[in-house]
Amino acid sequence: MSRQFLAVLLAVAALSMAPASLHAAEKGWFGFALNIDAEGLSLSPKLRSIKIEKIVPASPAANAGLASGDMILEIEGITVDRAKADTLKAAIQKSVGETLRLKIKHGADAPHDISLIAAPKPAS
Repeated sequence: MSRQFLAVLLAVAALSMAPASLHAAEKGWFGFALNIDAEGLSLSPKLRSIKIEKIVPASPAANAGLASGDMILEIEGITVDRAKADTLKAAIQKSVGETLRLKIKHGADAPHDISLIAAPKPAS
């Protein structure tokens, strides 16, 4: 075998044995719990509404000014009302450092856009 081929073969072998964490980005965390109202019993029901139930102090959600009771109207430009659950689940999943765009309604205030940067989940 040539030296160049052997070096490439060793590099591929080393990468294939590397921990999975090197191959996948770390899952992001925003620091809120949601109350989801949906209709249908399928694997991906249609949503009616998403309300923020709880905010973790010092989280990206808290730092952005979100509060319990806020309604999420859009996730990444997708309207929540009548959206499929699996579509919104995919849209909300971000890696650490990625931005999540939401349209929020707080009480009687006009809806407004907000951006959250996904953080690493703190140790429990």
